[in-house]
Amino acid sequence: MQISLGLHFLFKLVFVVSCKLIYMGFFKKIKKAFESSESFNVMERTDVDLQIEENIKTVGIDKYATSKYGDLYVRVNELGGFLILETIIVSATALKSKKGSLLTFSNENEVLKLASDEHKIESDFSKSVNKSITKIDYNITSKEAEYFKEPNYNEVRFTINGNEIISSVITL
Repeated sequence: MQISLGLHFLFKLVFVVSCKLIYMGFFKKIKKAFESSESFNVMERTDVDLQIEENIKTVGIDKYATSKYGDLYVRVNELGGFLILETIIVSATALKSKKGSLLTFSNENEVLKLASDEHKIESDFSKSVNKSITKIDYNITSKEAEYFKEPNYNEVRFTINGNEIISSVITL
């Protein structure tokens, strides 16, 4: 009888410790998820931004929208017979996701939502200019490509990891 009570206590102790370890692991994952989705950093504007913009323009990609958190550059391109919207985001925040991103263009009359072509997104950080450069492609149709010949939208929402950057479209 004494041995069976001791084994019962030992099994109960092992069960409780196992549950606590699983519980702690769960909260570590939750904490990590919240840390990875912190707010975006405000981008401090410098003369280097003009140099970055000129370098991006040399490859045929124009600034499309801007916000206090970064600049969005876009270009419609054909790759392997498919149309894509190439985007470059220059920001003070390194972006990283395994779930992709969403780009939403809107005006008073319509909304265009695009999901990123790739799920894995990761910024390249440039120490020399202290900015993160993030390249993301979005599949588009020929009809959607027409919308980007001239600015048809007044707002762009970039969503990643549950966070959102709202940018104003630049009109010439």
